[in-house]
Amino acid sequence: MSQPGIFTKTNLVYLPLSATTAHTLYFIINSPLSTWQEFPPKLPTSVYISIFLTPFLLFLSLSFEPIQTRMRFYTLLTLALIYISIPISFRGKYPPFPHNIFVFYGSIFGLKMLMFVQSNRAYLNQKDSKQKKEFKSFLWTLFNLRLNSYIIPPNNENSNEKENSLIITSPTTSLINQKIINRIIITFAKLLILELVMFNAITNTMMIPEKSYQLRLIEFFTKGIPAVTIPLMLQYLNFLIYIYLALSVYAYDLYIIISAVFYRFFLHSSSKEINDRPILIKSGLLISSEYFSLKEWMITTIFNTKHMFDVPWIASSPRDFWSVRWHLLANEIFKELGFLPVKNVFTPIVSKKIANMMGVLGAFVVSSLLHEYLIIGQFDLQKGEHAFFFMIHGVIFILWEVVFGRENKNEKNKIKRFLKWLLLLIINLSVLPALIEPLRRRPDLLPLPSFWFNFFN
Repeated sequence: MSQPGIFTKTNLVYLPLSATTAHTLYFIINSPLSTWQEFPPKLPTSVYISIFLTPFLLFLSLSFEPIQTRMRFYTLLTLALIYISIPISFRGKYPPFPHNIFVFYGSIFGLKMLMFVQSNRAYLNQKDSKQKKEFKSFLWTLFNLRLNSYIIPPNNENSNEKENSLIITSPTTSLINQKIINRIIITFAKLLILELVMFNAITNTMMIPEKSYQLRLIEFFTKGIPAVTIPLMLQYLNFLIYIYLALSVYAYDLYIIISAVFYRFFLHSSSKEINDRPILIKSGLLISSEYFSLKEWMITTIFNTKHMFDVPWIASSPRDFWSVRWHLLANEIFKELGFLPVKNVFTPIVSKKIANMMGVLGAFVVSSLLHEYLIIGQFDLQKGEHAFFFMIHGVIFILWEVVFGRENKNEKNKIKRFLKWLLLLIINLSVLPALIEPLRRRPDLLPLPSFWFNFFN
């Protein structure tokens, strides 16, 4: 049976690409010269959306095939950089919606585009087709932010039979339904706590100092002027709880719920015969191998990965906090674009230990750039506080392991572990204002998804 051509993956890219390109060209041709007196010009929202989507859709259309020429490599790299630059170029010209959404996706998807170009540049040097690794298009990998995130990696030499039994490979219908219901209940509970946190934040709002936190720290060490007050620190802790809950719900819990529902109705079958669930294959969206690959990946994502937060408040070392417990969805990006490239550069010229240290700094550099991008794009603030926050944590990460060494997870000395936890807590609190203050200086540009926030404003 032939596949309906209109529903193929390529058409799902080419059709909106044609529409957005045509809409943009129509506006350029028919707009008056006065529109272009400033750069970038203030465009109608629909044109802004089209300009934002066009390089992304072009990238998708050119990434269905391996990068086999330098022309394609540099074209994809250029499109990725253009896509990243658009939201930050138009900062301050549009209301938070849709601009802040574009800043967010411009950063996350933009970094994913750079990861795709980096990981597939090897095709340029692969002459023998037998040596080529399996190619997956950018569209196929777009939503997979956790490439190696099993709770217990398969074939792990340190795993035992009891641990391997925790990996779910063929979930039953009742297990899927239970997962959806449990995650909905947990998400609802988090949203209730989120509302309480926002109510406290709104009813106890305090003015944020205009001077950047790193400059106030210098004044504290040189002149003895306190960099932050206790009431302000309590407010920052309250907002940190909001960040944790908001990211937990909107960046993970809802994603898992939607993924589980999609898997339940489109991929799950009590029978092993593929004909019981042929919709994605017959429509031309997926071939058989992609269907089974997607099914396996979604099972891994829904059942066999840790939450994006793994009780970060009990971390007793920077490595434990950043690599194991905090915002695990972004780890792959920082590893691929920061840690590994910098480590590989230094490996031939310095010792392995120093190369790893440089790699850690590289990962925090990418994290700093990502967060500064979000702050500049959303709030048009250029105080460098997020860059300071993440780079100082990179330095602390290295110094900690120079002094204490790699953490032993089987540490039996509870007093020693508690003292390390206390020291890490003090360090985190001492630089916390640099993380929170940029997010609170322009509350008008950060509409919070909260009943109380919307009610009082």
